[in-house]
Amino acid sequence: MFFADLGIFHKNFATAKDYRGWFHIDKTGNELYNERYLMIEPFYNGFALVTQFDFSKRIIDEQGNQIIQV
Repeated sequence: MFFADLGIFHKNFATAKDYRGWFHIDKTGNELYNERYLMIEPFYNGFALVTQFDFSKRIIDEQGNQIIQV
């Protein structure tokens, strides 16, 4: 897989960017979910804040499931 940008690993996961947007990967480089975002933060206590392309925000879990939309 090609990454346009990568973040550092934090508790077994890293942020990554491809031509579709930002997402999270595991230590082997596998994506955790298919969705892409405009911006993302690392996971903390199993959850991450992400910004969608319409600038709305949501909190997702490590499987990419939406927990809260703000």
